Amino acid sequence: DGEYERAFEYFTKAADLGEVVAQFNLSLMYREGLGVEKDEKMELYYAEEAAIGGNPTARCRLGCHEGGNSRYDRAVKHWIIAAKLGHDDSVQRLKG
Repeated sequence: DGEYERAFEYFTKAADLGEVVAQFNLSLMYREGLGVEKDEKMELYYAEEAAIGGNPTARCRLGCHEGGNSRYDRAVKHWIIAAKLGHDDSVQRLKG
């Protein structure tokens, strides 16, 4: 669909300028293959950029990725940061 390709183009330009929401949206697009081929490395790259920029949902997703790879100490660190940013799902994951 052409809409995804156009969105990908604009999100990329915005992400290159440091726009955190665009970075997070690109991570989702790479995860789902929307307007671009699925690419886990690029998904994680943009999720990390968004998390560094203060996006709590991106931080939580990184925690889930780490937990899925049995790196629970790293997962908990991500969830703590996200929880401190007010991310309810991360709070629930920490209560576990």
